[in-house]
Amino acid sequence: MCKTAYDEAYFDSMIQKTRYLFKLIGRNTKNPFQVIEDYMKSYYRRNMDQGNPLYLNKTPKQILEALGIKIKVEFEISEEFDESVLVWMADIYTYIQWKYNISSERIADKIVPQKLYEKYSPLHEASLENSADKLVKIYRLNEKD
Repeated sequence: MCKTAYDEAYFDSMIQKTRYLFKLIGRNTKNPFQVIEDYMKSYYRRNMDQGNPLYLNKTPKQILEALGIKIKVEFEISEEFDESVLVWMADIYTYIQWKYNISSERIADKIVPQKLYEKYSPLHEASLENSADKLVKIYRLNEKD
């Protein structure tokens, strides 16, 4: 296994943070796939990828505010986008970035959010690690372009 992106002590909080972030995106935006892609390619995410504690410790609301998105926590669960799938996507993106030390921007370029959303079934039936490993192989994320 290659060197992870940042210390494992941050991994669980990154999973939880990204899950909540993607739920908020699903509830507060008309095009969550574009917002997720923007987030994955943002300077915030770039700093997280590099293990910068200042950014690793930001809250989802702070991150979205930095992306220019106003959050209304009272919004109901999205009827259009399945939050379970958005949570799974958060886990996949976070795990691939952390385990393989691949930039979030590269991951989002190769596995665009809408395509990942569509791959939920049947990949969600495998473990997080197996699903992520399959996606890395399918999209050749370990190979240099």
